[in-house]
Amino acid sequence: MTLYFDLPRTTPVSADPSPWRDHEPSPRLVHAAVGTGLLSVLILAAGVWSLILRDPSAALACGVAVLVLGHLFGLLLRLWVHPYNTGDRMRIAGIDDGTPGLTFGYSGRLYYWYAGFLSLLAVAQLALVVSGSPLTAGASFTGVLLTGALIIGVLFTGAALFVLLRRAPGRLALTPDGIYHHGVWAQQFLPWQAISTIAPGEHAHIPVIGVPAVPSPDTRTRRTLFRAPEQMTIQVPWLAADPALVLQALRWYHANPTHRFELSYQIAVDRTRQRAWHLR
Repeated sequence: MTLYFDLPRTTPVSADPSPWRDHEPSPRLVHAAVGTGLLSVLILAAGVWSLILRDPSAALACGVAVLVLGHLFGLLLRLWVHPYNTGDRMRIAGIDDGTPGLTFGYSGRLYYWYAGFLSLLAVAQLALVVSGSPLTAGASFTGVLLTGALIIGVLFTGAALFVLLRRAPGRLALTPDGIYHHGVWAQQFLPWQAISTIAPGEHAHIPVIGVPAVPSPDTRTRRTLFRAPEQMTIQVPWLAADPALVLQALRWYHANPTHRFELSYQIAVDRTRQRAWHLR
């Protein structure tokens, strides 16, 4: 039997139930989503017309273009209309060194839209190069430039897809010793003692949870393709759970070090899911 009166008292932490309620998407994102949607509809109409005219090659090309643009439209629409998820999906799972922790996974739907768009785009570009499309055929200088641009596009698209899927899926884990973030571009571990604050915010019109920290010998950072990130930044659209719940869990365990032992056990899942922040 658990003797709750023997447990240490908790430090209450106030958290805004909707810290991103005033979030406004980037105007560029909105314009890109609307433009991509309209272009998809026009190309779909052109494909149907090609079928009526019995031109299967043009219809196939339009179909591929609609698939590519449709996935791009789905991705942009999700980031615009539904920039964060709801729910309380979490579990106890090990991090890179095997330590179990309270783990919030990344959104599988967002992975699908990103990976689907990049995969279809790479296939379409590669098909144009291999088939010798009239747009790129011939020995003219323009044809050579277009072919080279398509090859470079295939390489960049393939590289982006490789980086996205190489260590998928991402996750955020709270352990008794610190916070582990396995993102798309970086993997970081910050000890609790090094973390100065945990706060919601925005970066380039994307809602984020910022976790700035001071240098510590226990910090672990796997470099990105470009440079090591200066702080841990969790992009809210990637989280498969309610970001307000994740933020409150981060803040509560940061403010209550004597309760961090729970993070390796089911009790942390139960406390977070029930939002039992004021219970000992």
